[in-house]
Amino acid sequence: MTKRILLMSTIIALFSTIMYCFSVADKNIAYAAGDGDAIQVVAVRDGNAAGIASLYGTGGIYVSDLRVAVHFENYDPYEIKLEDGYSPMIAAFDFGAEDKLLFCSSQTGGSGGYGNYRIYRLKTDSYQLLYDDKTDSKNARFDAEFESDGFMRIRNDKTQYALDVYVGYMEKSFYDMIFSPDGSVKGERPYVNDISFVSPSLNPSDGMWRLITYRSVAAVAEVNRLGYIVRTLYFDGSEFVPSFTEFTISLQ
Repeated sequence: MTKRILLMSTIIALFSTIMYCFSVADKNIAYAAGDGDAIQVVAVRDGNAAGIASLYGTGGIYVSDLRVAVHFENYDPYEIKLEDGYSPMIAAFDFGAEDKLLFCSSQTGGSGGYGNYRIYRLKTDSYQLLYDDKTDSKNARFDAEFESDGFMRIRNDKTQYALDVYVGYMEKSFYDMIFSPDGSVKGERPYVNDISFVSPSLNPSDGMWRLITYRSVAAVAEVNRLGYIVRTLYFDGSEFVPSFTEFTISLQ
């Protein structure tokens, strides 16, 4: 009977110690992020140091004051401010860096399906922004123009590489606004939007994740979407660089 009492006392003491440790960790995270439950929590590492990244925000459908509280064991927590939006999420992906990188996203809810996308390298006491869709849209520019007989030319402003695409698949009412019966261009120009969607993509051949970006090309009206410029980016150890660019259309 005495042995059972001692065993139960030991278990209770051990449980209390574990709960105390969790309570201290929770208080440290709450100190960085403020009151309220985390929307999402993911495990992160910096070499041998283990930690967690917790996503916080205010609101239900639209979430404001979005931020990530980062806490590594034996280090003071810190915060990363994010752009507000719908359906926020964070996730850690192996892009080929020393440790997994933190992917953060939220949706704007505006016309065209735009979102906010960032990738961070987390250290025990600091962080580094490695990708931002707004910066990518600004630095990697494309333009487009219509050519006779139903063609469109898309050009990379930096490399000057170009691709000719036949756009006769668009709705006839829009096509007739752009091209005359003899095939000449009336004067309308297509426009290339900023990046609207970014998605990590697993390469099964090496087990590494790549980054896929999408920017739409439209003409006359946003509803007349001609397709998407899709770019595959890989992480070279310091930044995300493009490895492949293509134009995709919907053939329905």
